[in-house]
Amino acid sequence: MVTALLCLFGGTPAATAVDDPDLTPFYQQQLSWEPCGPDVQGSASQSPQATPPPGAAGGLECARLNVPRDYAHPGGGTLQVQLTRLRATGPGERLGSLVINPGGPGASGVNYLIDNGSAFARLGQRYDLVSFDPRGTGHSEPVSCGSKMAPPPANGTDSLAAKEKRINEACGRYSGGLLRWVGTPDAARDMDVLRAAVHDDKLNYLGFSYGTKLGAVYAHEFPGKAGRMVLDSVEDPTKNAWQTAVAQARGFQRALDDFTTDCLRTAGCPLGTDRARAQDQLQSWYRKLSDAPMKVKGETVDETTYVYALREALYSRSDWPQLQQALAQLRRGDAAGILRLSSAGGDRAGSDRAGGGRVPARHVGQDELPPQDQLALRAISCRDTSERYGAADYPRAERELTRASPLFGPDIAPTLLDCYAWPVAGDDSSRDVSAPGAPPMLLVATTNDPATPYEGAFHMARELDNDSVVLTYRGEGHAAYTTGDSCVQRYVDGFLLDGVLPKPNTSCG
Repeated sequence: MVTALLCLFGGTPAATAVDDPDLTPFYQQQLSWEPCGPDVQGSASQSPQATPPPGAAGGLECARLNVPRDYAHPGGGTLQVQLTRLRATGPGERLGSLVINPGGPGASGVNYLIDNGSAFARLGQRYDLVSFDPRGTGHSEPVSCGSKMAPPPANGTDSLAAKEKRINEACGRYSGGLLRWVGTPDAARDMDVLRAAVHDDKLNYLGFSYGTKLGAVYAHEFPGKAGRMVLDSVEDPTKNAWQTAVAQARGFQRALDDFTTDCLRTAGCPLGTDRARAQDQLQSWYRKLSDAPMKVKGETVDETTYVYALREALYSRSDWPQLQQALAQLRRGDAAGILRLSSAGGDRAGSDRAGGGRVPARHVGQDELPPQDQLALRAISCRDTSERYGAADYPRAERELTRASPLFGPDIAPTLLDCYAWPVAGDDSSRDVSAPGAPPMLLVATTNDPATPYEGAFHMARELDNDSVVLTYRGEGHAAYTTGDSCVQRYVDGFLLDGVLPKPNTSCG
């Protein structure tokens, strides 16, 4: 059972087996907000299209939140969680803070808000927009696995499972003392300390993709502190890691089929003139890049890069023209467009998109480690599950996922080995999201979402058991609110600003 926290800003404490007075300093801390320094702002992309809302009072501010490493033993050390804030601009009465999580896990909420504050300009009139790097990510005690893992065996044989084990052993050497404390329940507890530190009685929240799981776990742990909460592109709490991987393979294949249909309607489609030839062409490029990778300005473009580029472009329908152009270039023997698309999605939180769907990029080098956000994804995911798949499980995983999608299945299958020989145990407690005592939430689901399939929102609503409402967006892509669809934004803003939920079975698009 998860130990709840003593809530000092809401009157009475949450129900808990142990009321530990040592939590008092965390709940009573005063945040020191200051302009964000170059160490924080310099890590975000700072693209001109993604800027703070016009008139943001004082610009971006940053602070550090002190939280216990182990909430059961708060005297055993602390962590610092990096926060960023855009103060409410007005007009209108301030409603408190709106905490935004872009997904992942492993994504930097700080980078996301720095880059994308303008996407929430209307909400930012009456809310302070606040985001944070969850523990183990970004600027919040990031998981580190060193610079290189141990070399492969001297005999030169290094199976995929053995390679994952070497990565995980490196993580244990460098971050072994942290890995037990980066799970979603701990991040949810941090959000409640954050709620108190910004002097809000209730947590108002907008979470995308993995952020929907984080929000649901918060409501489960602190139902009396849940305020207006929106979960967009909802993770399915009824599926384990294996089932999620299969569902995502099918989801991305469905999205690729939709892209193909759209491409075939346009003149000059590089996929040919009919669906069968289009599928053959997509597979042919995969095989060619596997047999003979191409070079673009010193960078290697192989079959992994190709699949990753396809996947990244399918997160948003607005990227389909770029994908069509990149495939046209590839048909001419130029892989520059493919490389550009694959690079654009390297850090989803630093782009104009939210979410990530928990499908990591696969590293290539024999002794290379994944980037930090991918290590954080691995650490959080492995803490959140008891599943530990190994070499004996991989052939079946590859068969099942390849049946689900000949292109994406083989790319997603290795993710099931991410927790092989992980240095700390995991548990499944974060899949319990029942929150009958929490107020109804707004769940937003896209019919053709490749990363978090549509039906997951209905499963989440059932598990929450608090009369939450599902808003359907009939469209393509991931994170409906950020598509700019005026209907979705009207309902989401209406709930967060005025507390008005749409009627059941409402749809947009």
